[in-house]
Amino acid sequence: MKDDFDELSRELRTAVGGEFRRTAEEDEHAARKAQLRSRSLEQVAFELLSRGDTVVLAAGDRRFQGVIVHSRGDLVTLETAQGEHVHAHLDGPVLLKVIERAATGGRGRDRYGAESFLARLREIELDEVPVELVAPGTGEVVAGALAAVTKDHVMINGDHGEAWFIPLDQIAAIKAR
Repeated sequence: MKDDFDELSRELRTAVGGEFRRTAEEDEHAARKAQLRSRSLEQVAFELLSRGDTVVLAAGDRRFQGVIVHSRGDLVTLETAQGEHVHAHLDGPVLLKVIERAATGGRGRDRYGAESFLARLREIELDEVPVELVAPGTGEVVAGALAAVTKDHVMINGDHGEAWFIPLDQIAAIKAR
């Protein structure tokens, strides 16, 4: 009789313990899903900056690979292996893809640096450097001098004398040439 009660007791403990485990796993899964759903792309970019992961920034048919070195607001700056800095507009037509998780490294957010993509565009305008602008909707590479940055578009004086007027929400990225 004692053996029957011991066996029944063991079966009940196993069943109840298994049910508690399943409930805990379901709760953990739901909490993780809720956490993922609450993140913005800006928060994801900051996380990638903090971890130091190698990412691909895709805009139309253009791809840039490197490590995020600045992230603030709707701006993310990627440093390529060649040392180029590509400034991407997170509210623009861009994709971020993690291709290698960093085992160590990463960096914190700088206290200095542009607060937004618009601010970075204005810095570049003041530097008066030749740029390449990635705007997938144009189907072309827009290259030239950043002549003016307004509240809703940029003007670029092209390399061949043409004037480009590009809405900010169509700009994926910009880099110095």
